[in-house]
Amino acid sequence: MDKSFCHNNKSFGASWLRQSSAQQKDAEGIKWVTVPEAPVVRAPLEREKADELHKAKDTSYKRLQGSDWRQLPGNNMPEDWGVFRQATRDEFNRIETAISAAESYEDVDAIKQEWPLNPYEQAERDRMEAEEKEAQDEAV
Repeated sequence: MDKSFCHNNKSFGASWLRQSSAQQKDAEGIKWVTVPEAPVVRAPLEREKADELHKAKDTSYKRLQGSDWRQLPGNNMPEDWGVFRQATRDEFNRIETAISAAESYEDVDAIKQEWPLNPYEQAERDRMEAEEKEAQDEAV
């Protein structure tokens, strides 16, 4: 649509399809055809489950990696970071259990990952929400 084209050795301008009548299109032998959607081909269920588990494991690792140093001997793990780390492990375990229990593609697709925010991310979210609330209060 909206592109010039050639059909049966005849050139048509970019707006011809939009502006021409059904009779004009029929006279030129042009018909609108809706191409059926190709079927969705998915990997075998066990492969998709393994891929989803791998992604969750990778996400968990990456979320924890930045605070691993806090566990070293001589470092005091702040409570909020300890809570974050445990919540991250708990979320991975929940996802792993859900993936293992999945019996269909729909079950796998229904698994939503809800990773906790680390203390820095949570502080930033709290700051942004406070600013938004302050702006709404000022608007009233």
